[in-house]
Amino acid sequence: MSGAPLRGCPTCATKLKDATKGLGFRDYRWCSHYLPGRVAPTDIDGVLERNGHFLFMEYKGTGLSLPMGQRIMLKNLKRLDPDKVTVWVVWGEDTDEDATCEVGSLDKNGDVVGVETITAGQLGLRTRAWLDWATQQEKS
Repeated sequence: MSGAPLRGCPTCATKLKDATKGLGFRDYRWCSHYLPGRVAPTDIDGVLERNGHFLFMEYKGTGLSLPMGQRIMLKNLKRLDPDKVTVWVVWGEDTDEDATCEVGSLDKNGDVVGVETITAGQLGLRTRAWLDWATQQEKS
């Protein structure tokens, strides 16, 4: 449904009205005073794994950038094994098949490269192509 307001978390089903009461452990402020400086937990929006190959997906609203800590974490994931770790950053807000988004890959230096505008449907096909590729790879 295009442009429909978000009524709850699509992953955990927490209703928006309940989120104002706090999201428990998913709201990382509970541990911030235990950590030094500006260190804080972060999340990854999507992960696929097949045969020891990983696709990490981070979604941002249009015009938003990756926070530095999240960029460092994703860069370090990529550096673990550049041949087996893929990181995509996707900007957009509408998941209708024909809605456009921007997508790029994070390289081992933490730069998002190859950004292009595609549809959500094309992103779905690209995700399937990644899964098919990883399925054909030898198991680790």
